[in-house]
Amino acid sequence: MFARFFLFALVCLLFPLLRAQDNCLFKNPLCFYNTDVLTYLQVLHKNQQYDKMLPFIYGPKTQKLTALQLQKNLENASFGYEMKRAGVKSLSKQAWSLTYQRTIMGTRETFRIDCALVKDTCRVYLDDKAWKLLFER
Repeated sequence: MFARFFLFALVCLLFPLLRAQDNCLFKNPLCFYNTDVLTYLQVLHKNQQYDKMLPFIYGPKTQKLTALQLQKNLENASFGYEMKRAGVKSLSKQAWSLTYQRTIMGTRETFRIDCALVKDTCRVYLDDKAWKLLFER
């Protein structure tokens, strides 16, 4: 009897936690380890794992440079600011526009980036304009 009660109590306590983690954990291609693609890239950047960032970006900026040059550019990029995703707009089944708010030197601003599902991986689109928006401050 006690074992059943204990099991019931355990399930009741853990179920909400499991449901909360299910919010974004691989729910859609924008989700990476219970966060979004850009926040995941920022975590990799803060941990100096620049090579692991490369599979999650695509576009003209990545095509102009070799992988080593791109890693060097990411290494020197200013990407440590505080940011929070403010909105998501679906452009198609495999493309999204993400809106973020960030605070840089006490100034709060909103910016938008584009993402797409490329070869079963959600990637941030980077051209020169997007590069400057994200990494040059």
